[in-house]
Amino acid sequence: MSRHRDEYRQWPFLNQEEFELACAFFDQIYVRASLGPTRQIFKIRSRRTLTTGNSYIEILRLLQLPEDEDELSLALAKLGNGGDGLNSGSGMEIDTTEEDADEEALRSHTSSETNSKGKQQPPGYSLYSHQPYVTYEIHLHPTYSMPTLWFMLHDLPMGEPSFDVDAVYRYLVPPEYKSRLRAAGVTGGISAAPHPITDIPAFFIHPCQTKEAMESFGCPIKDYLMVWIGLVGGCVGLWIPSEMARDEKEDQ
Repeated sequence: MSRHRDEYRQWPFLNQEEFELACAFFDQIYVRASLGPTRQIFKIRSRRTLTTGNSYIEILRLLQLPEDEDELSLALAKLGNGGDGLNSGSGMEIDTTEEDADEEALRSHTSSETNSKGKQQPPGYSLYSHQPYVTYEIHLHPTYSMPTLWFMLHDLPMGEPSFDVDAVYRYLVPPEYKSRLRAAGVTGGISAAPHPITDIPAFFIHPCQTKEAMESFGCPIKDYLMVWIGLVGGCVGLWIPSEMARDEKEDQ
């Protein structure tokens, strides 16, 4: 356990350089994994902010699979399957090309991309897909020096607000976590604040207790985000496909 800690300046904290490296390794694990159909409904992208150039991880997942095959095909297309991005009728598109890997994941074809402060809007798919989905983002917290999990719901059924903690508990939080998260309150539980990129209100898991959880583990930096998501993500429905962990073990 201790031998891996030599890879860090101060375990389990990360500086910006270490976080950049952890993001790159995590993205490589996803790209190499033999995910099969899972890759169509679970997308991981390593991104960089336009303003600072800092890395972050974006994860997109359909909340449920449509029963109709045509609707399923459309929903998968909206997740950027095969690098197709969005169809021409969409207001925003997912950037999945190698040459644009240093830009934000989403671009707008119209001025609606930015809010009144010039901040980029959150990820969005075609208004015609009507398939609920969630975006998770992993950013390095500037104060705690730990990864922080941000998340937003999109395209919920008519009349259901996306920025609503009850919707989070309804769509994302597994039953076994609900009472514990509600008891935790803001500190250590689900919090809300302006998104670090878009400045739009978003939810995040407060990182104040992450240090204690990570201290019990020792892992090389290439596995840092795999271990971290295993500890933090489950309470809001984020699980790493087992194929990613299995393929990583086979490569060792």
